[in-house]
Amino acid sequence: MKNHASRKSIQLLSVICITCLSASLLAACTSSKKEPSAAQQPGGTPAAAAKPLELKVMMIQQLAEPPKKDSPFLKKIEEYTNTKLDITWVPGAGTAYDDKVSATVASGNMPDVILIRKTKESPNLNAQQSGVFWELTPYLKDYKNLSKMSPVAVQNASISGKLYGLPRERVLSRYGMIIRQDWLDNLGLQTPKTADDIYKAAKAFTENDPDKDGKKNTFGIQEDATMELLKQLTIYNGGPNVWGLKDGKVTPDFMYPEFKSALDLYKKMVSEKIISPDFAIAKKYDYFNQGKAGMYFSVIDDGTTRHADMMKQDPKVKIDVAENFDGPQGQRVRGTTGYDSLIAIPKSSVKDEAKLKQILTFLDKMGDDPMLSLINAGIEGTDYKAENGKAQKIAGSKGSEDWQNLRWGSQFGGIQIEKTPLEQKVDKLFIDNTKIGVVDLSASLLSDTNSQKGAELKKAVTDAQVKYVLGELDEKGWNDVVAKWRTSGGDKIIEEFTADYNKSKGK
Repeated sequence: MKNHASRKSIQLLSVICITCLSASLLAACTSSKKEPSAAQQPGGTPAAAAKPLELKVMMIQQLAEPPKKDSPFLKKIEEYTNTKLDITWVPGAGTAYDDKVSATVASGNMPDVILIRKTKESPNLNAQQSGVFWELTPYLKDYKNLSKMSPVAVQNASISGKLYGLPRERVLSRYGMIIRQDWLDNLGLQTPKTADDIYKAAKAFTENDPDKDGKKNTFGIQEDATMELLKQLTIYNGGPNVWGLKDGKVTPDFMYPEFKSALDLYKKMVSEKIISPDFAIAKKYDYFNQGKAGMYFSVIDDGTTRHADMMKQDPKVKIDVAENFDGPQGQRVRGTTGYDSLIAIPKSSVKDEAKLKQILTFLDKMGDDPMLSLINAGIEGTDYKAENGKAQKIAGSKGSEDWQNLRWGSQFGGIQIEKTPLEQKVDKLFIDNTKIGVVDLSASLLSDTNSQKGAELKKAVTDAQVKYVLGELDEKGWNDVVAKWRTSGGDKIIEEFTADYNKSKGK
């Protein structure tokens, strides 16, 4: 009996030991397969052991004073991303920022991260092509947020298919019309739906006393030297956004018949004083804010930000926006390039791939919802308070100010401050019209001739546009200017853009 009991005890002990061993092995296997933490993304180390990544950053400053070094925004960014940031803020007024970038690149004494604007102009283009910055194309797929960047932004920011910085994404279908809704109501008019409707509403604003003051002291459309209406009318007519594909060649808008139709309509509106003849020297928004003009064409979010004083002085003022106009090719919206600058990583300061990946991990985390919430809404309790799942702005709060310049990703992510009905409409149009945004085809293309003298050649054309619509240049004169553009280098630009386009398409 004793031997039998003893054998049973030994068997039981063996089962227990095997069970414990199996459990230990299972735990070890489970542990080895555990998902990496955020700090263990490419180039990262376990959070418990990781020291803050020290980074020197050069960033644009758009407000009068730079952010304070003890800013709670900085503290929250550093805590979330496990970094220690030394940021040099450079004023962006005029050419100050771009001059500083050029000097910094020339010196070779570069920060770890730098914002680059005007990415396709010669100095910055040469810096990218000569290997000053890391090429990021092979790495982006390994990061949660960076791998989801806007394809349009990535394509337009790339050079021959290579990306030398993170494109700071911007709304694609951003342009449209800002209009006095109260003037439409006063005259019993509907929001324009076509180019012809725009003309008719603008003519009524000029001739039919839309503000009901008994005086003929208004006109239809505020314009300035950018001639934004001309660009948008071209697109509504079915033409390109600056450059398009015509008969297999990358061709400028002013060589399209749709552009010429838009130019002739513009001339008619100037001659009928629907557009003020001093548009070439007028300051943007001035006539509209003075209650003299009934509409203008720009990025439609201007309608939510540029006219607060006007509306405060006259509560009867109502402003609306529109982007969807019918044309021969359906509805089309003038698009942006999808980005406005690059966040680049210089090779002279970031010498190895390990640190590069650490920086990309930091930038990837800046695309997480907590960081987007911080940039978009500010700090809870200081800039906003949350009520019923919505963020209510606290009166007098300044929000993220220049800290928003660190954002590369979507403005629609994270917590959003509750918006006015017009702001909500603008955001909805931005999202709904993404697929009908017409992008400048040349944005992703290279031409040495265009880099060297494209701006100079184009100035002669834009000067001629102004003269033509003012009646100072006739049809023959206009055609002569276009012909001279072609013989002075324009045809070479067309040839080079077309070659690069065909190369990108594998032709």
